[in-house]
Amino acid sequence: MRNAWEKEKTQHDNLSRQWAREREEREQERGRWRREVEERERREEEERQRRHMFWGHVRPHTCTTYATREYTAQLMNLPGNWEHRLDACKATPLEIRGISYLPKTCEDWGPGFVTGRWEINEREPDCTTFWDSYDDKAGPFPQLWCGCSSPGSGKKYITHKLMNLPEKADWKEFCATTPAYFNDMQFPGAQECFTAVWGVYGQWEIEDSNC
Repeated sequence: MRNAWEKEKTQHDNLSRQWAREREEREQERGRWRREVEERERREEEERQRRHMFWGHVRPHTCTTYATREYTAQLMNLPGNWEHRLDACKATPLEIRGISYLPKTCEDWGPGFVTGRWEINEREPDCTTFWDSYDDKAGPFPQLWCGCSSPGSGKKYITHKLMNLPEKADWKEFCATTPAYFNDMQFPGAQECFTAVWGVYGQWEIEDSNC
């Protein structure tokens, strides 16, 4: 009689534990479902807000390097209490002359105030320098050496004058980044840069069997 009672109690305890596990699993599943719903609603709300954001107070700045100008702008319609301000900045494109660009950097100035910065290297003619006044002969000024590097060196100097340099621009930066093409050769910029009364010059040393 006692054995039967103990067996029944054991079965009841096992069944109770099974029910408890099942209840816990159901609660965990409901919790996961609620979190998924909340996360989906949060993403949808963020997306709705992001779609209404745009860039305002767009300002062009100085030319920073060859064919490149800096722009800045402020992200508008940004909710003041929104935590993902920098994410919104990085994901919002700015259209300049029909082309969309994502910001290179974003800066968070506090609730509701984020700025973006771009370096645009397309369709910036005022920032596009070029080389002119090709010269491979010895010149009268020591800082503009041309002609053979030295007798028997097998090398000579080539100089070009840098044209269309923007006002107050870093002439060394533009000289070093303005592409050059001569003697069937291509260079990403000058090997050496100098200034003279007439402007900025780039210099290259190339092979020449006549030297």
